[in-house]
Amino acid sequence: MEPPPTLLGITTFVLHKVAVAARRAAAARLAEETGLSLWRFAVLAALADHGPAAQRELGDRLGLDPSDMARLMDGLVEDGLAVRERDPGDRRRYRASLSDAGRAALGRGRAVVAAVEERTLAPLTAAERATLHDLAGRILRADHPA
Repeated sequence: MEPPPTLLGITTFVLHKVAVAARRAAAARLAEETGLSLWRFAVLAALADHGPAAQRELGDRLGLDPSDMARLMDGLVEDGLAVRERDPGDRRRYRASLSDAGRAALGRGRAVVAAVEERTLAPLTAAERATLHDLAGRILRADHPA
């Protein structure tokens, strides 16, 4: 059933609907094909992109509550996808990093997410996709400056 035309005339509403559908598809495929949740994928991606980090730093970067971040990291460590070691700069803290298995899982996850994005954006040309990405990035950066 299609939403009312008034809502379809609101760009942010349409973007939200597209994002929710893509997120659900990505979550389902990630779980089915890699055993990862979206949040586990996000933590692995953050570790790959930014290198070893303290749990709190990872949680802040991803906007996660510290207790949720701790649960995620406990699971990733337990599953052998991440390693937690004492921070050499501050022995009171732990630093997390990707394991080889985590790197491999992230690679599989990236392929799944890329396939979902490809399907989601299939109605657009390559140039339109690039423009959409640029515009969405500008909005994100304006709402969340670095």
